[in-house]
Amino acid sequence: MEKVFFRIICVALFLGFAFGFVGCNSLEQSGSEALQVGDYDRAMKAFSAALDKRPADRNARYGMALACFGKAESAEKIGQHSVELWTQTLSEFAILAKIDSLLAREMHSSALFYLARAKVEENPRAKVLGILNRSLDLDSTNYFSLNLKALVLQKMGENDLAQKIFTGILSENPDFAPAYSNLGNLYWELGSVEDAWDVWSLGAAQFPQNRHLQRWMKVAEDSLKAMELRKGKSRGR
Repeated sequence: MEKVFFRIICVALFLGFAFGFVGCNSLEQSGSEALQVGDYDRAMKAFSAALDKRPADRNARYGMALACFGKAESAEKIGQHSVELWTQTLSEFAILAKIDSLLAREMHSSALFYLARAKVEENPRAKVLGILNRSLDLDSTNYFSLNLKALVLQKMGENDLAQKIFTGILSENPDFAPAYSNLGNLYWELGSVEDAWDVWSLGAAQFPQNRHLQRWMKVAEDSLKAMELRKGKSRGR
C-alpha cells in the first residue's frame, strides 16, 4: 500500500498534462497541481468547483477521488479517525465507476480495504466481509484485502477458510510478509507448533530483517525443543 501515494502523484502529473494539453479550465489544472504536492484540501476544493460546472467530467471526478483518497490516507497515518474520510472517498469512486467502470479499479479496491480496516480498528467485531468481497471483486489480487478477510474469518472461528486464504496468498505471492505471520499465528493458536515453526521459518528466510518473524520462529523452535525434552523424560521413566 506504500505505493499508493506514488500512484497518486503519477496520475496527478498525467492529469496536469492532460488538462494543459486540451486546454481544460484552470480549476482542474489547480486541482492537479495541488495533488502533486499533497495539498489534498485545496485539490478537493478545486475539483469540487470544477464538478459543480460539469458533474460527469471524467478527469475532474478522478482527481476528486484521488484527493479524497490522499486525505484519508494522510489522516490515518497520523492516527486520526478515518472511517468517514474513507466513506467519502468511496462515494467518489462509486460515481467515477458510473462514468468509467474500468478507471481506477485497483485504487477503488484499495479504498475498500482501508475502510474495512478502519472499521475493524474502531470495532474488532465490525462486519466487514461484504466490504472486503467488493474490494476483491474489483481486484482479485488485492492481497491486503485477502489477508484481512482471512483474519476476520479466523475471529469468526472459520479456521479452515482462513488457512486456505493464507496459504493461497503465499502460493501466489511469496513476498507478502503478513501472510507468513498470520498463518503461523493461526497454527500456533490451534496448537500446531511444528506447522507454525515451518511457516515462520519460511517467512524468516524470505525476510531476514523482519524481527517479528525472527522472534516467533525462535519461540516456536524453543517450544519444539521443550516438547522433545519432555518426551525424552517420559520415555526414560
